[in-house]
Amino acid sequence: MIWKKWKSPVFRAVMAVVLVAVGISSAFLSVTPAQAHCDSAKGPVATAAHEALESGNVNLILPYVKPDAETELTAAFKEASVVRKTGRTAKQLADRYFIETAIRLHRAGEGAPYVGVTDEETPQAIVVADNAMLNGSMTEIYTMLDEAIKKSVEDRYQVVVNARAEAKELNTVEAHRERVEAELNFEKFIYELYTAASNSGVLTEGHAH
Repeated sequence: MIWKKWKSPVFRAVMAVVLVAVGISSAFLSVTPAQAHCDSAKGPVATAAHEALESGNVNLILPYVKPDAETELTAAFKEASVVRKTGRTAKQLADRYFIETAIRLHRAGEGAPYVGVTDEETPQAIVVADNAMLNGSMTEIYTMLDEAIKKSVEDRYQVVVNARAEAKELNTVEAHRERVEAELNFEKFIYELYTAASNSGVLTEGHAH
């Protein structure tokens, strides 16, 4: 059933942008966790940097930075590769230095400030996305987004239902004012959701993490 719904271009677009466009749930995706993803010691940049050092292949990390940062990152890689051979403590320090450099240059390429390496856990939405790329199945993504948008719409609709019931019971100007506000907010939410999904400019190749 979920798969059939995803055949609709509009529905796919809505599900793809809703978490970013209207902030459905920080449990799935929000600006702070998304940014922390690439700053994290467990994130893709740090992982690629570590793999580059372990394998001796700087090309594993270079795709994570802009072309104009390759020279600096390569130089840092060579320095770290030499230092990490001199002892266990030196290896830890060299690895830390290189990972920090890689993350800093990656963030600079996004036009974002470097705030250091964090210990933030990877957001669930990104874990699901990684799993999809790993196993070649989109089912988990469809399920996650389907549940997220359904809950978001239902929660907002329930606010309208409650406001209407209270307005009917009290029948005061203030109660009806709250009803009108709830109704207009719901309409605005649905309209902005659809508008964001219909705007091709929302779906870009960049990322905010």
